[in-house]
Amino acid sequence: MSSEKNDMSRPDRADMIATAEFPLRCVWTSHPDYDHCCRSRIPARAVTAAWHRELELGRACAGFFHFTWRGRVWLAYGMLDGSVRGVYCPAHRTRREERLGYDPELAATATTHAAAAPQFAG
Repeated sequence: MSSEKNDMSRPDRADMIATAEFPLRCVWTSHPDYDHCCRSRIPARAVTAAWHRELELGRACAGFFHFTWRGRVWLAYGMLDGSVRGVYCPAHRTRREERLGYDPELAATATTHAAAAPQFAG
């Protein structure tokens, strides 16, 4: 079976193409007030491309992953079906990780492995 037939037979292919064109917004808010939402946005296709690279590299579970876009490290949550549930911009990724007690070098180390992969310029 050709790769074209494989792509066309995937039931979620049309949904993935449609959503890849729209920007994702950073999910950070000043919870519980919700009065200061982040305005950062990123093309959905940049995030899904990064997630698909993770899956191709053998990622076996859904979860958070770091990726680089335009020289900055973002955080997103990927699903095993290839979709992405949300994204944190670099500034709010850092705040989240500080709050949770993560090592600040974690993101830099995680993205080093992806440095050789093509970056989406969006």
